[in-house]
Amino acid sequence: MYRGLFPLGGPVPERDLVGRKGFVDSLVNRLLEGQNVMLTGPRRIGKTSLAYEVLRRVKEDGSYTASVDFFRFSSKKDFATGLIDACLENRTGISKTLKLMQDKTKILTSGAKFAIKLKDLEISLGYAKKSDDELLDFALQLPGILTEKDKKHMVVMFDEFQDTARVAGPDIFKHMRSHFQIQTQVSYLFLGSKEGMMNTLFSDRKEAFYRFATMLPIPNITDAEWVPYIIEKFNSRDISIKKSVAKEIVKLSGGHPQDTMFLCSEIYYALLETNSNTVTLEYTELGYDRAMIALAPIFDTVLDDIGNRLHARRVLYQLAAGKNVYPENVHPNAAKRAIDFLISKAIIEKKEKGSYAFVEPMFKQYILLTENQ
Repeated sequence: MYRGLFPLGGPVPERDLVGRKGFVDSLVNRLLEGQNVMLTGPRRIGKTSLAYEVLRRVKEDGSYTASVDFFRFSSKKDFATGLIDACLENRTGISKTLKLMQDKTKILTSGAKFAIKLKDLEISLGYAKKSDDELLDFALQLPGILTEKDKKHMVVMFDEFQDTARVAGPDIFKHMRSHFQIQTQVSYLFLGSKEGMMNTLFSDRKEAFYRFATMLPIPNITDAEWVPYIIEKFNSRDISIKKSVAKEIVKLSGGHPQDTMFLCSEIYYALLETNSNTVTLEYTELGYDRAMIALAPIFDTVLDDIGNRLHARRVLYQLAAGKNVYPENVHPNAAKRAIDFLISKAIIEKKEKGSYAFVEPMFKQYILLTENQ
C-alpha cells in the first residue's frame, strides 16, 4: 500500500531505516548464530521496524520466523493461538492456520497437501477442545518441534514482552524459559517499551529470564545520517532542499525517528498545497507548527496521565527549561520519585553523569509552550 513520501503509522521498509544498517547486520548475525537478543526503548523509536527487517533478512537466509505482539492479546488462549499460527505459517503459508482448521468446508477444499503439512505435528480439528494450559504448552514447544522436524533454524520475535504476565499469568516466564532453554535451533528476539521492566526481567537474578538474552541498546540516529536521507527523499520528488535546512529539520525534531518523519511529512504536504518545489526555512517552520498542532492531543494525554502524580509535571518543566530537576521547594526524595516515575513511563531517560533528557524532544518544546501560556 502506498504510504506517502515519508512513512508513518507502522513498520517502515528497509530503505527508510535511517542509520540502522550496521545494527541490523549485527542483529541478523547474532540471531543466526543462535544468540538470544533483547531490545528495549520507548514506543515510536523504531524497534518494531528494526525487528521486522531482521526477520525479513533471516527468512531470506532460509530460516523460519515467527512474530508475536503481546499488545494484541488479552488472554492465555490468545497468546497460544497467536504463537501457533505464527509458527505454522512457515509450513502452510497461511497467517491463521488454526482458524482454517475450524472451518471443515475450507479444510476439505484445501486438499491433501495442506493436511500433509500438519500431519506429523499432531495437530487435529480437536485442538479447540484443549484447555488453555494445554494449548499454551504446545505453542511453547512448537518452535523446537518445527526446527527438529524440518532441520531449520528459527527466530521468534516477541513484541511488548513485558506484558506477557498480564496476558498469561505471573508464572508464565518460568514456564517459557523451561521450554526455550532446551530448543537448540531456535533464537529469540525480545522487544519491550517499558525499559525498567525489561531490564529487570533480563538482569535480575530472581527473574526466570536472567541473562537469557544479550541486552543491546538501540543506537541513536545521528545528524550525519538524517541529513542525506532527508535531502534524498525530497529530491526524489524533484523538491530541492539545502543541507542547512535539512539540519534545521533534524534540530527541531531532535532526531526522534517518528517525529522527524512526521515533521518532514508535514513540510512535504505544505509544499504540495502551495505548488512549491523548494524546502525553505519558512516551510520548515510551517511544517513544525502543523506537526505540533497534530501532536498536541497526544502530548495532552501524556500530561493528563501524569497529572495526579505529585511533582511530576513540575519536574518536567524544570527539565524542559534547563533548570535543576530537583526544585528548591521540593524534598529531594519526592523529586526523585517523580523522576523515577517519568522514566518508568518512558517520558524522560537518564543520561550519563546523572543528567536527564526527554525521550521525545518535541514534547520538551510543547511543555515550554503550554507552561508559559
